[in-house]
Amino acid sequence: GPRRMENAKIGLIQFCISPPKTDLESTVVVNDYQQMDRILKEERNYILSIVKKIRKSGCNVLLIQKSILRDAVTDLSLHYLAKAKIFVVRDIERDQI
Repeated sequence: GPRRMENAKIGLIQFCISPPKTDLESTVVVNDYQQMDRILKEERNYILSIVKKIRKSGCNVLLIQKSILRDAVTDLSLHYLAKAKIFVVRDIERDQI
């Protein structure tokens, strides 16, 4: 992603840019590759829709508040944000804002 940003339009989020997780500890059994492909495609589309909304807002610098959740931002999310030319700063503490 970008390393330097001029005319920054900063956005701050407190939510995950990753596919939603269930509250239950559960196991999903996938029986074939088509099912797995469909799940992965849905996850990509979910992340892409969030990234597009962030981009549409005009934001080009995104501050992501530190989360108690493990996967607040996935590698795939960071990839799509970088492709959208959005500079990302992760794990911002609440008192740094």
